[in-house]
Amino acid sequence: MRLCLTKKISLKDCPEIMRLANEGESLQDMLKLPPESILIRWLNFHLKKVGTEKQVTNLGSDLKDSVALIQVLHSLDKDKCSTAALGESDLVKRADATIKTAESIEIPALVRPADIVSGNSKLLTIFVAEMFNTRHGLEQLNEEEKEAFEKFGIIDDDVEGSREERSFRFWINSLNIEDVYIDNLYDDVSDGLVVLKVLDKLQSSSVNWKIIDKKPNNTYKKGINCGEAIKVCQKLGLKLPGISGNDFVTGNKKNILAVVWQLVKLHYTKIIGSLSEDDLVKWANNLVADHKIKNLKDKEMSDGHYLLQVLSSIEPRAIDWDIVKKGEAEEDKENNAKYIVSIVRKLGGVVFCVWEDLVKVDYKQTFILFATIYELDQQIKSGAAA
Repeated sequence: MRLCLTKKISLKDCPEIMRLANEGESLQDMLKLPPESILIRWLNFHLKKVGTEKQVTNLGSDLKDSVALIQVLHSLDKDKCSTAALGESDLVKRADATIKTAESIEIPALVRPADIVSGNSKLLTIFVAEMFNTRHGLEQLNEEEKEAFEKFGIIDDDVEGSREERSFRFWINSLNIEDVYIDNLYDDVSDGLVVLKVLDKLQSSSVNWKIIDKKPNNTYKKGINCGEAIKVCQKLGLKLPGISGNDFVTGNKKNILAVVWQLVKLHYTKIIGSLSEDDLVKWANNLVADHKIKNLKDKEMSDGHYLLQVLSSIEPRAIDWDIVKKGEAEEDKENNAKYIVSIVRKLGGVVFCVWEDLVKVDYKQTFILFATIYELDQQIKSGAAA
């Protein structure tokens, strides 16, 4: 839910976020902000707008008295969102009034009063994200600002940027590692810390943090960290011929992607347990009656029908076959691929690939998607058994 609700909270998707820049900050600085930081700035922007001195520093404990939420809602719509609830001394009743106020301007009630009062940061992040997505209340850019924004030229990840970089970046961000949110894979792994934290997440205690420089402020220190990251990778069984820590420091895109892909594969291999890729294919083939695939590179999957049948076998109610295309034309394949991504997300899976990856049957993205679908199947069966 966090990924779905915060994916549009970025300068690229909402140029008005530039209104939240601090003095002296550039658009490039704003581009690097994680969604949570943007949401905190957004709350404080509206708190200042209504004339209150209150400011928040987090999306948890600072919101549990509902004061900031009530004030921000009032800033978004003064007619429908009054501040009367501030006079309520019972925090649960005040939180309940806050939720009802939010609903009055079509913000879904994704939290309960108890969630707010307890300062549940995960649920409050989702709630505040939904507030922003429903009505951010930031002034639209004027023509001069639009021109400056267009000159800045933010790259469209799906078109001009590397889809692989995008996918791996989203994967790292989805791991929910404390203090880790990356905006550019190549830049943000250059000091080795992100890779080391990912390794520690994948294999607890694999990193000896006593020998790691937590604040590497020069190329030499970054090189030591990156060299240690490569050593840990090798201990975990990654094959890294010709790759060194210096590739991270210098931003060698090809080698960075090679290492991160193996980390992704290590993560998803753990998800599918003792299954090999052949086992994964056999599992999927057993779910499909019509035809079988040879491996995860089989171009027979390009029209989307195979994966749709796999998903239908897992949860028949998830697919409306009336909107599935034959898959003969490229446009049909595109529609089916987009539908597959939508269904997997609807079933609770986190998807990092884009529809083009499915049409092209990109091996790496296909492996990740199959592992994700396998995990969903196990969860659904486990739920049914319970």
